[in-house]
Amino acid sequence: MAAAVADPMTSTWRRSTALRWAVAAEWTKLRSLRSTWYLLLGALALTGLIASATGVLTHDPGASPADPAVVAELNGTCLVLAAMAMLSVTGEYATGSATTAFLCVPDRARLLAAKSLTVGAVTFAAGLGCALVGVVCGALSLDRSTFRLSHVTAQVLAVGVHAALVSLLTLGLAAVVRRSAGTVTALFGLLFLVPVGLDVLPGGEVATDLLPAGASEALLLGGNGTYGRYGALLALALWAVVSLAAALTTVRRRDV
Repeated sequence: MAAAVADPMTSTWRRSTALRWAVAAEWTKLRSLRSTWYLLLGALALTGLIASATGVLTHDPGASPADPAVVAELNGTCLVLAAMAMLSVTGEYATGSATTAFLCVPDRARLLAAKSLTVGAVTFAAGLGCALVGVVCGALSLDRSTFRLSHVTAQVLAVGVHAALVSLLTLGLAAVVRRSAGTVTALFGLLFLVPVGLDVLPGGEVATDLLPAGASEALLLGGNGTYGRYGALLALALWAVVSLAAALTTVRRRDV
């Protein structure tokens, strides 16, 4: 009887230990890539540049110092971090190291979970760092601004969460497509081309709001005509989950 109780506990401990080792391996791989550090520095530099330019061009005395950071996130910072997520997958397929990864971690769900946890944590932290850089640049470049700690904190957290969710969405696409060019095309189409096409259709505005681009704007700007910030968070999270679920299904069927 004792053995029957101990076995599930032992199995759970082994699974959690295996996941921790897989996360450690993914972190080692991610931080050992030069592209990771180049893209992180590029995201910080791009945020500072766009935030400073936005601050100079903004003459609203009620503006928040974090507003330029939000503008930077909407206009490219998240795509730089998404590129890091993409390369963490497509780079392995390009070099053939994906085969080694599958041999070391045969459980496809565990491997994808470890990669998602690692990339999600790194891009969330990077998003927060970029947001703080944007706040500083905004405070220095704005003529006048209104600083409310609760509002600035909410904007900074929104940038970090948005960066992580878009990166996870990209990671899922990359696992399905396996090629950098194809992943960029799919992501560009989902974020930009599809919304433009839907805008010309009757009722297309509502449909556009439900896409990742609409959810991104609502999350960062506090809402749109369809839902508020929390609804946008749920919508973007669902897109990321769907992308990762498609990736898991594809990897299980294809990479055996």
